[in-house]
Amino acid sequence: MASSLKEPLLPRPNTAVAAKSNSSSAQTVFAFVVFVAVRSFHPIIIDISKTDGKLPYGKATPCVVNSAVDIVIGNGIAYLVGGMPGLKQCWDPVPLKVFSAIAVIYAFGDFLEMQSMSVMGGAAYQILLQSKLLVTAMIVWYLRGQRQTKLQWNVLVTIALGMSAFVLAGDNSGEGSFKPIGLLFVVAKVFFSCLCAVLAEKHLKAFKDIPIYAQVAQLKFAWLWVSLLLTLCFDSNVRQDGFWNGWDSRTAVVAVSWVCKGWSTFLVLKNLDSVLKNIGEAVAILVIYIFDVLIADAVSDILPVHGKEFQLSAFLMVLVIVLTVVSYTLAPPAKKP
Repeated sequence: MASSLKEPLLPRPNTAVAAKSNSSSAQTVFAFVVFVAVRSFHPIIIDISKTDGKLPYGKATPCVVNSAVDIVIGNGIAYLVGGMPGLKQCWDPVPLKVFSAIAVIYAFGDFLEMQSMSVMGGAAYQILLQSKLLVTAMIVWYLRGQRQTKLQWNVLVTIALGMSAFVLAGDNSGEGSFKPIGLLFVVAKVFFSCLCAVLAEKHLKAFKDIPIYAQVAQLKFAWLWVSLLLTLCFDSNVRQDGFWNGWDSRTAVVAVSWVCKGWSTFLVLKNLDSVLKNIGEAVAILVIYIFDVLIADAVSDILPVHGKEFQLSAFLMVLVIVLTVVSYTLAPPAKKP
């Protein structure tokens, strides 16, 4: 009896499990904040690098520099961590062939992103980027036979209509005419990115034991040469005046932003599931819009940016698109037959 009286009347919490859960939650919150920040500031930084609304440098040149820097970083970490065996792992020909094929598609996506940003603002680009939900749904339907529910298709169509309304409203607001070529660039970028994501998920599982820094080094090898080829083919100022023509401190920051975006994507997303990733992409729309309306004019003496006038209709459309993306993300998937 004395022994039983020493037993606790109520169960004691498992402090080890609680601490592990709190640590995991903190990592997820941190990863989400970093993801939203990178996805928000990257388009803003590209906007800041414009002169009179145009990119004065070769549009894909920051992508070339980004790939070169990533190769150096990946190989450097591999050597520091694993010595010569680790360095050799970055150049293993078997995974290098697979990563290189996927990197070609990624390089086209980066090139199209810079082409898109050259003809539209960051908020419009981030909103049109949400078409990736519709494109991904069609790709997985075709490649995997994975169907969407009627509710999901309805939400996807609503997102498409909301994007169209936002773009057309911007066209009528006097802030610059809408260029259909910009929409074409975004849709093409989204297609390449979604296709690459589906293929990468399918083919790269065999190489999941390769460290992330070695994967980046292998991806960026072909990525570098394809980006350079696209630059030489489509940027006449690079061919005529040299690779660094039009570069200044702002362009260097764009290149750094590309590096940060790439490594944060590889390192942070392992702590985020697809739901939080899509919600983060949607929240980034709101952050960019708030910067354009509330912050840009306040920092215009320091940065070459111009704020936009607050319009209730545009703000409501941004909220509708954000909430609709969240609704699609939280919608229950189709049941397997």
